[in-house]
Amino acid sequence: MKRTSIVLGTTLMAVVALTPPAMAGHGGKANSGKPDNKSQAVESNSLTTAGKAAVSHGRAQLDRSQITTSSGSSDIHVYDKSYSSSWYGQTSCTDTNWWNGLCDHYDVKFNTRTMSGKSTGYWQSLGCHELGHTGSLGHRTKSTDTDNNSCMRSDIWPKNFDSHDINAINDNV
Repeated sequence: MKRTSIVLGTTLMAVVALTPPAMAGHGGKANSGKPDNKSQAVESNSLTTAGKAAVSHGRAQLDRSQITTSSGSSDIHVYDKSYSSSWYGQTSCTDTNWWNGLCDHYDVKFNTRTMSGKSTGYWQSLGCHELGHTGSLGHRTKSTDTDNNSCMRSDIWPKNFDSHDINAINDNV
């Protein structure tokens, strides 16, 4: 009986220790997962000029937080092409660290079909928004962004993280 209690107790402690932490609270859900570390290498894969502007601006926004970005090929891969769907951008965690359950690799996609004809400012907002998901941010709504200044809104196009976004990233990395 004592041995069974020890095994059950040890198993419970392991499950609790390996459970991934909660996501940043924006009132929205971050489906992309939390990054596995504070240093994120970003690879731009044959991007258009607009896509490059989006990545550059998104990286600059992440760099305002405790996350630092660099050029490289291990953490965030960014693509832009004409996808047949109606979304503007999409971020997903494509590889989770087996040990801690955090995201080890993200794919960020910009849809050139729906972004066609949009100004550089729109592309910068999209870059901020999608790379924000790699920092564990979820979507913001009018009720959680009353001054309309967060790029994490999906219904308007601000270009930058606000202080709430920066604090949420810093609290989760």
